[in-house]
Amino acid sequence: MSTLRLLRYSLHGRNGSVHHKQIARVNRTKVFDSDGIVAMFSTPYKAVSCSAIMTWISKMSTFCSKSFPSNLNTSLLFSARKSTVSSDIVIREAAVSDYAVVVDLIDEDGVHDYLPALYKHQVSDPDNFPYVATLGGRVVGHMIASVLDGGLTTLFRSARVHKSFREMGIQKALLKHMHQYSSQHLPLHVYDSLSLTDRQNKNCSHILAAGYRPAIRREGLQMSYQTPKTSPTGTGEDNPINGLELRELGHSDLRRIFQDHNLCRVLFPQGRLYNWYVGYRLMEENIRHLMTPWSGAFASFQDTQASILSWSGDHPGQRDFPKSDIILSSGGASPSSGISHQTDQTNRLDSSVSMVTFYNCYPTRYGGFYSLDAYATRGVPKSHFQAHLRKNLDNIKSRFPGQKVALAVTFDTAVTKQCFLSCLLEQGISELLPHQEKWQILYERLAKK
Repeated sequence: MSTLRLLRYSLHGRNGSVHHKQIARVNRTKVFDSDGIVAMFSTPYKAVSCSAIMTWISKMSTFCSKSFPSNLNTSLLFSARKSTVSSDIVIREAAVSDYAVVVDLIDEDGVHDYLPALYKHQVSDPDNFPYVATLGGRVVGHMIASVLDGGLTTLFRSARVHKSFREMGIQKALLKHMHQYSSQHLPLHVYDSLSLTDRQNKNCSHILAAGYRPAIRREGLQMSYQTPKTSPTGTGEDNPINGLELRELGHSDLRRIFQDHNLCRVLFPQGRLYNWYVGYRLMEENIRHLMTPWSGAFASFQDTQASILSWSGDHPGQRDFPKSDIILSSGGASPSSGISHQTDQTNRLDSSVSMVTFYNCYPTRYGGFYSLDAYATRGVPKSHFQAHLRKNLDNIKSRFPGQKVALAVTFDTAVTKQCFLSCLLEQGISELLPHQEKWQILYERLAKK
């Protein structure tokens, strides 16, 4: 014997009145009325999982929105779906073993997504707190809280919700859980932050309502680049014509840049650098996130002699650094800028750096992904970016030989968009990727205790 399934909906009549109906359907017999199909679901009496019901409601809502005339009000469907889901979401810590189900959350068009390549590292990083949301035992959402700035800041990132379970409050539940976790378990926690693109920023009213405000904006371009099949044999780092020296930075090099207050005020006027959707205060605790097997930085100088005298020359390939004396620590830093007030002249780097580029790269379904974030002093010659671009392209060729690469470039007001496009054209890079993200925006708020 079949169980009667009821669907209550609102229908605006031709005279503007609202009629509430209950439509029954038994033994898979389609039910029609004068306005078309209104119910198509019934099963013999048996236990039905919550996720199965939610999947059906999601599909029914999509069907109604596409198939019925505009006078059909489906708000009751959505409210019923959300109220049912909110009480059944279970949030737990993510594990390396969740890799397959988390990757399954990515849309078909997420060809540049970094989770397939970096998920296992992110879950294992002691500064990350990854969580998944489940419905009926099925993983339907994911988010990570990354602790930065020596514990001052928590960045909420890597949010993914399965396409069949969106608009059910899952991401909101994950964010609420992480806010609570941060306030209860991170004693130095001062700031909450998250990143959006200009496309996501169109629907950020809930972010603003939660107290977040824009802190940093970076303009960007996303280009397609086909690498040759053989990687470069030379270093390609110097430009003998104009005397530029370009070198990869090591841990102590970047620490000394952070220590040079005059230089930082010019290179990072907002007291932070925004690298690959992550905002970092200028603190040594953050350097390990900037120097990894898939990320690093290059610097160019005003003149070669000054740069030779200023740099320690630690090996840029060294990625696992022992904890040394803290020059920029959370205890001695200003919460607003992250820059300590230490003025030890013997450890200071003279202000010979003209430009720094930070990169991140990883394999994707598209081929490769390479982000390039440029910071320059005012009035820096175009030749500096030309040298940086050549060096980064050599890096791309060595990592992704013979592959198509998505090159995502961001820049500030010190280097114009026209300068970037001109230098890219010189290297034969002219194809813009579809769905351009013109801005990356870091939002921040004071954490609620």
